Amino acid sequence: MTRRRGVRFALAALLIFGLIGPGAGASAQTAAPGGPITIGVLAPSTGPFATYARDIIDGARLYSDEVGGQLGRRKLEMVVEDYQTKPDVALTKIRKLVERDRAQAVVGLVLSAAALAVKDYVNAQKVPLLISGFAVAENLTLQQNPYVFRLTYSAAMTGAPIGQWTHRHLKAKRAAIIASDSVGPLELMMAWARAFEEAGGKVVQEIYPPLGTADMAPWVGKLRQDVDVIGVQTVGADGVRFVKAYQEYGLKGKIPVVDASVGVSEISLLPAAGDAAVGVYNIQPYQYTIDTPRNRKFVQAFRAKFGRDPGSPAAFTYAAMAAIDQAVGATGGHIEDSTKFIEALRRTDVEAPQGRVRFDRYQNVVSDIYISRIDKVGDQIVPVVIETIKNVDQFLGLDPADYLKKPRLVTLKGSFAK
Repeated sequence: MTRRRGVRFALAALLIFGLIGPGAGASAQTAAPGGPITIGVLAPSTGPFATYARDIIDGARLYSDEVGGQLGRRKLEMVVEDYQTKPDVALTKIRKLVERDRAQAVVGLVLSAAALAVKDYVNAQKVPLLISGFAVAENLTLQQNPYVFRLTYSAAMTGAPIGQWTHRHLKAKRAAIIASDSVGPLELMMAWARAFEEAGGKVVQEIYPPLGTADMAPWVGKLRQDVDVIGVQTVGADGVRFVKAYQEYGLKGKIPVVDASVGVSEISLLPAAGDAAVGVYNIQPYQYTIDTPRNRKFVQAFRAKFGRDPGSPAAFTYAAMAAIDQAVGATGGHIEDSTKFIEALRRTDVEAPQGRVRFDRYQNVVSDIYISRIDKVGDQIVPVVIETIKNVDQFLGLDPADYLKKPRLVTLKGSFAK
């Protein structure tokens, strides 16, 4: 009896193990983890890019509210860090987000120098960085940075098309350029100037005030007045100070100003810039005046929640959150599986405020790009879209990587400018 009972127990044990042992293990491996998903938000709330930072934070908040504070049926937690517009602080803050807060992805970030400071860290940690502020340095994506995605644009994507457009549509032949002396603005200005010269124009003057210049008047005073256009890329609060000084010098309305992206003409800066910004041309993948059902819904929701119109960092960050959400769903909630999650991000295809958003092979955003003019419509100063570019690579006539390898037609001196 004892031996027979022992056999029965053994058989029962084997049966139970066969039914629930491996099954339980497999279920544990396939079921999505139940803990929260943490998204880091890097926003330079201190410094010249504070208005961009506010849009980054609010774009993320709006998306979180609309999805009920969940990604892939898991609770969404967001941790915001201010890196004070300093590259070394950006690295410290992203380490804190990843190592202490356990962030599984990071959105936001303004300033190419800050993005360059953190790219090696996110690649080593295998934590995706979705740039949804402004960081245009080409080597962020044209070189091997598998965990860096750009929801905004690279320097060639905006600077080159509007550089060509300036010569062809404004009939400008001679240009002076002025740009903040920092990586991103210089790359944008280089793309603008090179394309302008390729189209048949000539850059005859270069001026590079330091980033964070408190008084732009002396720099504006140096601009030559025998030119047909001013190419500009003074960014953040510097851009506001530039257009105000430009107006005070009596140059507004005499020599057109073309922004290589939205350095002086970003929507979040227009309330401070006022009438001084009217007439400036710019280019970027988003304007809040885009007349589509998806964008109208986004703008209405943003206005209702925050009482203002959304700047492009708000729309870009909203799109970044949507891309993360889609990738989380594609992995069945397994955001911790970095290999699967990064592959899902590369396959992003979402309908965002700026239109359909995907990534190219360099992990730059693929979307329409809009050339606009800042105008006064009633009592409002708004960007009015005057041309839509559907395919930037086709517009340039070649691959962005090949375009960047071409010899420079102008010499950008940066800190060595006189």
